[in-house]
Amino acid sequence: MKIKMKSIAFMLPVVLFANAIFATDDFSAIDRYVKFAKKDIGLPTGTAIAIVKDGRIVYEGYFGYADIKENKKVTDKTAFYIASITKPMFALSTLLMEHKGDIKESTSMAEMFPKQVFPHFDANKVQLKHLVSNTSGLENWPLFDALAFTGNHNSEQRHKLMVNTTNDEKVKLGQYKYTNLGFNIVSVWADDYYQQDWQKTIAELIYEPLGMSRTSSYMTDAAKKGFEVARPYSLWSKEPKEIYPFEKSNATMHSAGGTIATVSDLARFLIAQLNEGKVDGKQVFPAEVIKKSHQQLAVNDLKFKDFIRKGYAWGWYMGPYKGEDMYHHFGGVAGTHTHSSYMLKHNIGLVVLNNEVNVSSELTNAIADIAYSILLDKGDADKKADRYIKEMQHSWAELKPKLQASREATEKRIAERVMVLSETKSKYAGVFHNVLWGDLTVELLGGNEFKFTLGELVTVATAYRKPDTMRIEFPAMGGGKVVTFDITNGKVQGLKLLGEYFSKA
Repeated sequence: MKIKMKSIAFMLPVVLFANAIFATDDFSAIDRYVKFAKKDIGLPTGTAIAIVKDGRIVYEGYFGYADIKENKKVTDKTAFYIASITKPMFALSTLLMEHKGDIKESTSMAEMFPKQVFPHFDANKVQLKHLVSNTSGLENWPLFDALAFTGNHNSEQRHKLMVNTTNDEKVKLGQYKYTNLGFNIVSVWADDYYQQDWQKTIAELIYEPLGMSRTSSYMTDAAKKGFEVARPYSLWSKEPKEIYPFEKSNATMHSAGGTIATVSDLARFLIAQLNEGKVDGKQVFPAEVIKKSHQQLAVNDLKFKDFIRKGYAWGWYMGPYKGEDMYHHFGGVAGTHTHSSYMLKHNIGLVVLNNEVNVSSELTNAIADIAYSILLDKGDADKKADRYIKEMQHSWAELKPKLQASREATEKRIAERVMVLSETKSKYAGVFHNVLWGDLTVELLGGNEFKFTLGELVTVATAYRKPDTMRIEFPAMGGGKVVTFDITNGKVQGLKLLGEYFSKA
């Protein structure tokens, strides 16, 4: 089903390499700080910044590289994987669906999936508003990991995975707990209802009407539409200038974190938030829908760096910043850290995109402090930049040797371990199946190493402390995982991984 909404043509002035479009504010302190940080750290990953005020982009800054080895600098045409900044856009799309009469905020999961069986919780009680505000009280790691990491799913499998949804033992319905699950569940409903990928639906409802021409929830659209996507990097990698060994594909782009976008495109999304749906003087979204998207749905008491979080709206955190009311959402996984924030009262907002997560979260925190100090006229921006430069020098001088020592210690620990296998190595190779996770392939390589492939996740195992076990570390999933082989009468019957049993085919 094609969702028809009026698209608009637009023209915005573009200024490259951190020049201010309008002379009302001086953002040079941001330039000076970011340039220093890139040089001091010695890892010139990319950063793109856009500041909006009174319905316009008043500053754009582009720093570092989208691809270090290929010497490709970040420009206004560089899209970044934005991770969880997808959430407020997807949440807004559900409100636009409601505005069309396709669903209501009170629609229950039982109504959304009348043919679906949910044996482990009461689907009549969990509503759309719970799913998009992280208050569903549900959990389902296999579904989340399939959509975000392995890519082992299709429509039939997604429905099978949803059967595994259970109540979260630590939170109740209506209580806030950050999760991707609710957004993932709604995307399964959207796929069914509109008979197309949720990616197409959000494009028709959000990206196209806003004129976000370099934004997509398909990775393959970048090549089709002729724009570049920043490659991911990690400061914690053994070789930080090497591309991080996990990049998103169409199958791992999910509704809680599945979008690539340029900073100027995301600035347009903020302008719509700040101006009751108007962009370039045109009513792109109904004002009442935008107002509703700012409605508080949950209460929390959290903090991330300088950002206090007292509530959660439709995909937006709510809380005070510099004594002013702010809405914000960030995104962060291996290879990316993103920031989106705005203040309705002052009609100002900020977007920061990075293709690295560790140092970039600190970098972005400082950028926000400097930017909002200028926009609100609260504090001397140059003095703040000087302070952050000194802090960066000090913290990096301390961190660098610790980071190297940590890498060396990890390598030594792994090297000292000896893989103890009770059977010949060839018996451990093969295809292992789990109904929720799909096929896990174990290959014996020429160098007597074992390669593990689970969907789009690939890694080589190292030794673990116990017999018939191995240690694997899938990129982006975080931390090492222990694989325990099940051996009976000299035959490998299966293995245990991620709390699940995989039977050998």
